[in-house]
Amino acid sequence: MTPGEAIVRWTARIAAAAYLARVSVDVLAPRNRIAQRWNRIIWTVGCMIFLAHVAAAFHFYHGWSHATAFEHVRKQTLLLTGFDSGFGLYLNELMAVWWVADAVLWWRNSAWPENRGAYWSLHVFFAFMMFNATVVFGPQRWSWVLFGWVVMLAITRWVLHGARNREALSDHVGKRLRDD
Repeated sequence: MTPGEAIVRWTARIAAAAYLARVSVDVLAPRNRIAQRWNRIIWTVGCMIFLAHVAAAFHFYHGWSHATAFEHVRKQTLLLTGFDSGFGLYLNELMAVWWVADAVLWWRNSAWPENRGAYWSLHVFFAFMMFNATVVFGPQRWSWVLFGWVVMLAITRWVLHGARNREALSDHVGKRLRDD
């Protein structure tokens, strides 16, 4: 592996890890200022690393040529999925622009993630892109890493949600008993 290939791969991996970390904090951490501040920092660093990944891919693989990058994506897509399209390059570019916009908006307004429509549309799109990058186009072993993370996150969320519901119910019952 050349140094350029290593840079492209590791920036992609670190950006994906930042995305997974952000989703994990959103799902598992309490909604307090400290957790959200760290989550915003993770998100912003992930965005910068993703931009470094895009720049490295254009530099080391495509000679800064959009046409060359489009052709590379088209060939990979055809080889792996049977679809003869380089449209995925535009989706990657949309992801870069959207990630930057989301990070900037979050720094300008700390309540930005509470905008549920923007939040869910971003994460549905990003999850689709991460799925394709890992399961469709990535090495086979990354599919298992992603699967393990999803299972772990779901189980942890289920356990935490159950504990919070039991605590809320206990508080509600205790308050009712005190009021009677």
